[in-house]
Amino acid sequence: MGVQHGDDVVRLVRAGLCDQIDRIAAELPHMTLPRLCNSVDEIRRTAGAWRLRPVEQVAQAFGSALATHGRGATMLSWLETLREAADCPTPDVSSGETLAASVGVRLTH
Repeated sequence: MGVQHGDDVVRLVRAGLCDQIDRIAAELPHMTLPRLCNSVDEIRRTAGAWRLRPVEQVAQAFGSALATHGRGATMLSWLETLREAADCPTPDVSSGETLAASVGVRLTH
């Protein structure tokens, strides 16, 4: 029964992360760069605390892209990928790396 309860909690955490990502997407046109960076970092910290590695890795890569390039046309691609990571049932490192790399692939097509 403890496993079921744990799974339910993780599902709630994932749903909360998806809600945060959706709010960022909705508010993106009006967000300052520092606020966007803080929001992405909050998602990264939450994901790290819950060991949701794909979300943590994509948020880390997104934060690095923001630090390097600032805002740009890629924001929606990053948010879409971050949401995919939050929905990812496989919490391993390679899933996060693959999802983060997919942003570059999306931008070249």
